Amino acid sequence: MKIEMHSHGDYQVLRIEDELTVISDLSELTFIIEGYLKQGKRSIAVGFTTTSYIYSGAVAVLINCLKKVKREGGDLCIIEPNPEILSILNLINVNKIINIYESEDDLPQMPY
Repeated sequence: MKIEMHSHGDYQVLRIEDELTVISDLSELTFIIEGYLKQGKRSIAVGFTTTSYIYSGAVAVLINCLKKVKREGGDLCIIEPNPEILSILNLINVNKIINIYESEDDLPQMPY
């Protein structure tokens, strides 16, 4: 899986640039997020740049990562989802658990 990484304000932005087909595809994402937490970086935004579909296993991994980040006092959110992914996330109410932002510029500044 190809993941582009950069910083934007307080956030570490991770853009997944491949289709997600199996849960093992997200093990790299989990590893990167855990690494950021060890470095004290607690604000993480995940984007799916070319992904047109997100399956339930990927949602479960994101929620598990959110729990890890929240335990450290941080925030994990989703940015710039395409309309299909946004529709799926809204349909299964993930938007009530994970904040979703239209762009990187909409990311909040963290108070820590």
